[in-house]
Amino acid sequence: MTIPLFDCRLSDAVTRDLAPLLHSGRLAAGSAVGELEDRLGAYLGGPPVVALSDMTQALALALRLSGVRPGDEVATLALNCMSSNSAIALVGAVPVWVDVDPATACIDVADLAECIGPKTRAVVVYHVAGYVGDLGEVRALCDAHGLPLIEDANAALGAEWQDRRVGSIGDYAVFSFYANRQLNGIEGAALVCPDAIIADRARRLRRFGIDITRFRAADGEIDPALDVAEIGIAASLTNVNAALAGLALDNLDARIARNRENVARLTHDLADVRDVSFVAEHAGTRGVYWVALLRSPERDRLMAALKESGVQCSKLHQRNDVYTGFGAASRTLPGTSVMEQEMLALPSGWWLSDGDVERIAVAVRSAVG
Repeated sequence: MTIPLFDCRLSDAVTRDLAPLLHSGRLAAGSAVGELEDRLGAYLGGPPVVALSDMTQALALALRLSGVRPGDEVATLALNCMSSNSAIALVGAVPVWVDVDPATACIDVADLAECIGPKTRAVVVYHVAGYVGDLGEVRALCDAHGLPLIEDANAALGAEWQDRRVGSIGDYAVFSFYANRQLNGIEGAALVCPDAIIADRARRLRRFGIDITRFRAADGEIDPALDVAEIGIAASLTNVNAALAGLALDNLDARIARNRENVARLTHDLADVRDVSFVAEHAGTRGVYWVALLRSPERDRLMAALKESGVQCSKLHQRNDVYTGFGAASRTLPGTSVMEQEMLALPSGWWLSDGDVERIAVAVRSAVG
């Protein structure tokens, strides 16, 4: 039986709890969206949250709200998914590729400092696979240069830096509700905003620029007197997606705790295996382990052997600086090169049984020989 890298299945309890909504007719719009926004804001410690259709649109909107315009530069990791960095291209900006520290898989702050120039308008920090770097140094660097910090926390909901949940440190943050993330909404995202005024603007922009609370008159027809002063996009989260994500939020902390237990056990059980080392947590942080990241100089051979034994695993990311469509300048990124050659993502999720975790450890040990 195959051990999956991700488990996107919806439980019988979730489908049962969702059934009344599915029969209500309130599929696109409804109260579940606002309820999810409020609950997530409270979970993060109070910042306003705006729900959107997907993480790419959420990141693009964060860049727009940050003042990024066509031709501007945005510092970002090359070690990321296209669903993140494509947002930079969507607003007409150009990425400046930043390196990672291969020991932690997190942003190399010294290299970030080298990337900031006169055309830089924002910094996007990806918490790679739910691992968290030194946000204090990044925050200080952004503040020194007057740059907005956007946390790409798409797979990091519940992770912590200095006892604060990620998403509450940057000026903006984005979380994903894609089916394999911490909150399975099938699709969707949350945009964390710095204040209520900007959050209200984001809510208008997610719906073409319309103020939905005033768009229709008392008779239900569109109010011709209401102006649309800033044109937005089609990026509203559906009521169904919001309800699903809300149900997943109910037991989020318990699932994160199980992820951490699984990674701790894998790290312990494989501590003496040659040519295998797990990516370390940065001091003062707690990851949520979307996957367990290890490094091995024999990564490709190890990956093939694990897949053959029924343990799903993955290189996870293709470095984005190889794609010519971004129009970005090439930079030497030694840490990224190490991760490209050595990084392997193992299953670590809450759905794994003790037997599954043991089987993964045995498979790794056997593959290394």
